[in-house]
Amino acid sequence: MTLTELHQIGEGMERLYSLKTAPLAIKLINRDEVPPRCEQPSAGGKHYALCQAFSYVRRTRNHLAVFAEDHWCLWPVINFRLREIDEQDERYVGSGYFIRDPEVSYRHFHNEYPYIKEELKKDGLAIAPLESAEFIPDAVLIYCEPSQLRQMLMSSKWHTGNITTSAFDTCDSCGAALLPVLNGEKLYNVSIPDAGEFERALVGENEMIYTIAFSTLADMYAAGTELAEKGFGLKQLAYDLKEDYARPKFYNDMFRKWGLETGVEWIPGKR
Repeated sequence: MTLTELHQIGEGMERLYSLKTAPLAIKLINRDEVPPRCEQPSAGGKHYALCQAFSYVRRTRNHLAVFAEDHWCLWPVINFRLREIDEQDERYVGSGYFIRDPEVSYRHFHNEYPYIKEELKKDGLAIAPLESAEFIPDAVLIYCEPSQLRQMLMSSKWHTGNITTSAFDTCDSCGAALLPVLNGEKLYNVSIPDAGEFERALVGENEMIYTIAFSTLADMYAAGTELAEKGFGLKQLAYDLKEDYARPKFYNDMFRKWGLETGVEWIPGKR
């Protein structure tokens, strides 16, 4: 995919799903791989939590590169192996991982905490709006409302035949959102912003996070476009509360077979 094609998909997705902020292109990078236009916050004496960096980029459409010295939150430094933690650190940090019983919390952290795979580890992340990124991403991160999420889930199911699974950790939502996709465990992932995102990254009360592997981005976008052409796009759906509504042909066929009443056949894209 060329950057021009990538930008067209970024612009198209914003229209197709009526997104309020930019889909984010995310790429693992080393220090000698910083893309053009990506500024490092610490160069200006600033530090962000990773969720704040996401919020800054998707709202302002500026570009960032973040390394260990740019972070102000503990979790992504651990998630992306930017610094090592020993056994004592793990017990100290893990015992406070938002579980009442410190020992249970530590065991959960020890057994379940997500890390980038060792062989994929790099120095940091490049973050840019999908419609203007100057790099090919590893993943795309989208903040969306439930109705927009529904449409993207329909698109991924239409394309793959699979239902997207979720990673609903209410602590460390940046890691829960990104790592299953970056590690190659999933093509798509749904997650929920954590309390820190709400307080410090100004995420909306109704926002969710949808993550897409770059390898499937074009196909997922094409599937969403196809669904819209069939009358199932976000902008084609409308409130239509009435009895005996028009139904697809296969509904009527099955009701006829069962000896139940049939009705008007629904024509895609029409009411």
